[in-house]
Amino acid sequence: MNSGGKFFGKCIKALLLLISGFLLIAAGGEKKEVTLDPKQMLSYVHETHSRPDFPVAVTLLRDYVYSTLALGEQLDARQRDSIVAFVKKTQKSDGGFSIDPPTENTSSLYTDLMIESLAYMSAFNTIDIVKAKAYLASLIRADGGFSFDAKAKDSSLPSTYNTVHALALLNGLDIVDKAKTAAYIKGFQLMDSGGFSYVKGKTEANSKDTYMGVYCLKVLGMLDEETKKGAIQYLTSTSYIGNFKKILVTHNLEEEAYTIMAMKMLGAGTKIKRDKVIAFIKGFYIPDNGGFGSMQGYGSAPDPSYWGFRCLAELGVLKQPVEGRLQ
Repeated sequence: MNSGGKFFGKCIKALLLLISGFLLIAAGGEKKEVTLDPKQMLSYVHETHSRPDFPVAVTLLRDYVYSTLALGEQLDARQRDSIVAFVKKTQKSDGGFSIDPPTENTSSLYTDLMIESLAYMSAFNTIDIVKAKAYLASLIRADGGFSFDAKAKDSSLPSTYNTVHALALLNGLDIVDKAKTAAYIKGFQLMDSGGFSYVKGKTEANSKDTYMGVYCLKVLGMLDEETKKGAIQYLTSTSYIGNFKKILVTHNLEEEAYTIMAMKMLGAGTKIKRDKVIAFIKGFYIPDNGGFGSMQGYGSAPDPSYWGFRCLAELGVLKQPVEGRLQ
């Protein structure tokens, strides 16, 4: 064989070795055991509070409060004071909450996130509860669903979930027409898969919308056995209960969290393959800083880190923060 042939042969051999290395990593053959470090995780969460404009936005506030409590630490007086001051600035004249103090537009999403944050802190006394309930009630639409904000003409499943969730925490479900809202929600369940979709009958089901549908029906006392059976059928068909044959770029921690939460709410938590799910979650963990990435192999970010902490808390690896309800 001439020198050119030998060089070509070496290149092919090197390429094959490289490909086999990638396959080994994909199969888990060369992966190191990942150890979750709660102290490192807490250090990552504390970076949020170090910002001079903390808590910045209601989305980051909910993530911070939940994550801190899940990691076994209580909010200190300085943190609570910062949060209370922020809360008072984000509740607007209509009783709803905006994403941050400078923004005037309120929505069911930001109102729900704020009330959820206060529920973990047992701090409902920091807001005008009557006005908050009235705002949420004003978002009802003719079909029984609730809209994103006062300007939106149409309702949606996520906005209905946000409103029902917030009202449940504020002990205000008496203002909801339970039968009508339940009928609206059931319209999002797909008969073929049993899961819930974002648009009625037109898109594939997903765990997030399935959890939202199940949650609303359950707290409204309208979750029937047929709907329950269908939702379990769908969720157990997904990879997220531990059936990971191959990790795809579309796999994420948010869908994993909603799968776990929905299965638990449906009384089917024992069907989750806990060890395999925890191994999947660890694939997003960044040991260097204690956060989680949006995809396996990506750097950490606040949103996926919250979902990582949430998954671990729902599985009992971390402490489960309690949503207190207004009495």
